[in-house]
Amino acid sequence: MGSGVSILRVDSAEERDFVRVGGTACGGGTFLGLARALTSATTFDEALELAATGDAKHADKLVSDIYGEEGCANLGLPGTLTASNFAKLGDMAPGWSCSEKDLARSLLQMVTQQSVLLASAFARHAGCIDRVFFVGGFVDEPNWMARERIAANFRGLGGCAYFLKHSDFLGALGSLKCALKVLEDGDGQ
Repeated sequence: MGSGVSILRVDSAEERDFVRVGGTACGGGTFLGLARALTSATTFDEALELAATGDAKHADKLVSDIYGEEGCANLGLPGTLTASNFAKLGDMAPGWSCSEKDLARSLLQMVTQQSVLLASAFARHAGCIDRVFFVGGFVDEPNWMARERIAANFRGLGGCAYFLKHSDFLGALGSLKCALKVLEDGDGQ
C-alpha cells in the first residue's frame, strides 16, 4: 500500500512467479490528499496525529445508525459495521459537530477498509485468506493505526494479515533487483 494499492498473488519463491490480480487507486495518496483538503494537516505525520485521537463514528454512518441495534441483531450484522464513509456529514443537524480529528480517523478507516475488502476477496478466490501480506509506505511501522485497522478488519473477514519490517522499501528493492538483473544479462545499457 503506497500512493495506491496493487494486489499481487505470489505463487512460489521462484523469480517472476507472481501476477497482479487487482488493485485500487484508494491508498496512501488518497489518505494524504484528502486529509490535506479536509483538515489542517499538511504532512502524512500530521494527518496520522489527528487520526490517532479521532472517532470515525462521528463522520461515518454505521449499520446501527440505519437499522438500530435490534435490526442489526435480526439481520445478523454487527452494528459497528461501516455502512457509508462520511455519510453523517450529509445529515448534519444544527449543533452536531465532527472534528478534524474525526475526519482524519474516518479517512484512515475508509482507506484501510477498501484495501482489506479487495485483498480479502482476491485472497479468498486464490485460497490464501490465511496468509496475506500488506506492504508499502502506508503500512510502514510508524503507521500503527493502519496496521491495527487492517489486522482487525481482515480478522473479521476470517483472514490473517501480515506486515513486514521496512515494508516501505520492498517495491524499491524489487525494482533494484530487476534493474541489476537486466544489467547482468546485458539487456540494458
